[in-house]
Amino acid sequence: MAVPPCAKARIEQTLANRLLAALGPADRHHLLADAVFVELGATTVLGLGGTALAHAYFPTTCMISLLAPESGDKRLVLGLTGYEGVYGGACALGIFSTAFDAVVTGAGQAWQIDAGRLAAHGRSSPALLRLLSRFLYVELRQLGTQAICSHFHSLRQRLARCLLMSQDRMRSSDLWLTHDDLSQMLGARRAGVTVAAGDLQALGLIRYTRGHIFIADRAQLLTQTCACYFQDQTIYSQTMWTPTPAEPANGTKLPHPQPGPPTRSAE
Repeated sequence: MAVPPCAKARIEQTLANRLLAALGPADRHHLLADAVFVELGATTVLGLGGTALAHAYFPTTCMISLLAPESGDKRLVLGLTGYEGVYGGACALGIFSTAFDAVVTGAGQAWQIDAGRLAAHGRSSPALLRLLSRFLYVELRQLGTQAICSHFHSLRQRLARCLLMSQDRMRSSDLWLTHDDLSQMLGARRAGVTVAAGDLQALGLIRYTRGHIFIADRAQLLTQTCACYFQDQTIYSQTMWTPTPAEPANGTKLPHPQPGPPTRSAE
């Protein structure tokens, strides 16, 4: 779906998405010449599983959830994408259909590009094609991790992982997520999510009110999550930053991460 352009950004946004930042200046300039910087509200539907995508999105401050229907009105979140990635990147490979529904669960901004134009850029830019292919592999690996995590780890561990992943993608300690949102992300009943969130709040790691969660102590929250969170980080860094033997020495690389995501005060 087309989204109206948002107001002019007050900061440099051409480098705010890590994949765009990893492109060379010429490739990035050509790609963004065909893109529009848009504001995406929470609950905005970007794609429906089994249908053709009209646009791809490079988030800068928003978060996108990939969902699969479970039964009836129930939904299950299979993955999260934020400023580290792209939604619809397969269009660059000429694949325009999407396997899952995509809904904005963290309001913010993104670069929107026509699916056909992204495919054209994929044909003309080996660096872009290589970068998006690597990210698609990362997503596939993370889907596998999600399945393992849901089966083997406690709800409290999974909630801690979910909050950390959301903080990373939104680059903020303020998360506007309801217990219903978290229930979909975790594939768990809302009552169980309430108990797990209460445990984390009792430890002083988060503070929450209706529809809002503030991560008060990221360092200690990291001790409550499972190994899946760290495995996801490793998969991303190894896949996106490590050049292949056939890759030229000046091949596309992502900058090394900072110790933690920038956060905004809850005040």
